[in-house]
Amino acid sequence: MTDTSLDAASEPVLDFDDSSLTYFIPVATKFNVEEAFKDGLKKGGEPFNSVERRESLFFDESIDIYLVLKCAYVEEDNLRSSLRSVVVSVEAQIINGSVPDRDGQQASEVISTGVIGEEEDPTILFGFLGEDDNNNEEGRQQYAVAVWKHSVFLSRPRMRLQSPSVVFTATGSLKLIGPSISDGPHDGYLQSGVASGLNLLESFENDPAMNGIKPRLSALRVSRVAPLTQQAKDMLRPIKSLPKLSLRIYPAAHSRMRFTHLNTKPPTATVLAILEVDFTPFFDCEIILDKISISVADGVVEDLTSQSGMPLPVSCVAHDHVTFLYRMSPVEADVVSKNPIRDLRIAISAAALVHPGICEPRLSMAWTATVDFTVPVNPGYGSTMQPIQRMHRPSQLSIGGENTISLTAPSVTHPDALPSLEAATPRAESTVPEMGITMTFTAASPSQAIYPGDEFVWNVFVVNRSPVPSAVPRKLAIIVIPKRRRNESRVNRPPSVNRLPEVSHGQFQQPKATKDRSVADAVLDENVVHAMQHSSIIEGAEVVCLSADVRVGPLAPGACHVAELRFLALKEGIVSVEAVRVVDLANNEHVDIRDLPTVIVQGKHAR
Repeated sequence: MTDTSLDAASEPVLDFDDSSLTYFIPVATKFNVEEAFKDGLKKGGEPFNSVERRESLFFDESIDIYLVLKCAYVEEDNLRSSLRSVVVSVEAQIINGSVPDRDGQQASEVISTGVIGEEEDPTILFGFLGEDDNNNEEGRQQYAVAVWKHSVFLSRPRMRLQSPSVVFTATGSLKLIGPSISDGPHDGYLQSGVASGLNLLESFENDPAMNGIKPRLSALRVSRVAPLTQQAKDMLRPIKSLPKLSLRIYPAAHSRMRFTHLNTKPPTATVLAILEVDFTPFFDCEIILDKISISVADGVVEDLTSQSGMPLPVSCVAHDHVTFLYRMSPVEADVVSKNPIRDLRIAISAAALVHPGICEPRLSMAWTATVDFTVPVNPGYGSTMQPIQRMHRPSQLSIGGENTISLTAPSVTHPDALPSLEAATPRAESTVPEMGITMTFTAASPSQAIYPGDEFVWNVFVVNRSPVPSAVPRKLAIIVIPKRRRNESRVNRPPSVNRLPEVSHGQFQQPKATKDRSVADAVLDENVVHAMQHSSIIEGAEVVCLSADVRVGPLAPGACHVAELRFLALKEGIVSVEAVRVVDLANNEHVDIRDLPTVIVQGKHAR
């Protein structure tokens, strides 16, 4: 009687033959299962069919997927005992929508795999089919619904994304468990009336180290561990379920971390960290960036952004680019020399207001990086953010700085520079921030019409932004470089007449005559003049600068000056100059400014 009752209890009450498993992702972040089920009963149809569902998802989002198992009506206690034999697994994978090759396959990668365990207690609900019909209870069929809530984090795959979609696949199976001897008793004792098995420790009875003790271990007490065979897999009976759930997925934001050492005297191990968050154009809602956590092992992190008046939370939209500054320093300066590399943990949390108050998914980005607290040896040689770049592959390399002399010819590094200034400028060309000079070019208003033969003026506003108040005043020269003719072709000079021509008679050729040293080379041979005139291409100038040389200064630190550049328009259309060169008269350093105003010269018929 006892064995029969145990065998009956091991089998599930339901066989789940007419059961079905469906799953969905609701729009509401705080989804109430009971209320949604009641609303579905009032509208009729299948349970949860009236629930509004998500159409697209974001990467780095934690979503809740609800799995609904609809089965025949039984008592709640019997249903819960039967659900212990049900195994539900959920898999999420990213699939690219477009394939680069015609014959290629869609790239896919699994990002999440989970199994709902027995410890997850489902929500049990009961309903009637045809509840809105007449009050005849015999015509209504009652059913039961078990709802599980499973959380899935949509991490970013390693593959390259091309119109990605996330595909959820949930499968349900029923474990067919029957009584077997291999399971053994659960009380620690062998079953009554069963013969004792082979003694596995019989060979140790005559061992002198046992001191006359005869150990005994029955073979029935040892469980045999065998791999899962196809027969064991066949014991899982599948439950009818939804094939798959496919939704579009987009990245909402991209982030990166950059580091640079501070250029201080004396040099320190302090590092300036720059966190950049770039929001993509794939969403049309507001995103609240509410938490950023940065921690470094054995170090101190100071938030410079909140001190400057931009505390969290920050409201962001598509195409926004937000930058946060942090200052990091080690706790103990003596430990830096032993272990300058530290682990850095970054975590960013945000909320996407897809439907404010209803759908507000959470976005979480977290990663680890390393920060180097090595003290720079020569901080005067420039920042570590700008690495050495080989332009035109020169034979010599130099480390950039204020007083660095370039070992490359100016004609190679700056092919558009004037030859006269190339010879007078032995140093490398500096940038505008290195010279400490800010220049603003202002052209005439667009309402002022300019015709060929008219003069127009550019106003140049010069500011000396040198950070040192006691610096030497700057003296500058502003030179306008006209456009150079790119289609000009040069002709090699033909030989002069002072070399006698070669004369040949038949197959016999006389030796070459020696050069007549009494006749000098022609200053301008007529052959050269004819060749140059024949192959020259005449191109008229578009605009002529009437201010040949404009001098500015002496300009003290913090002082400003306004200069004028006068031009004469010669051709209609869009005209411009090659560049405006600014030369420092103290050390002959120069820089070419090419971002200049655009001038439109109208035709005479427009008057």
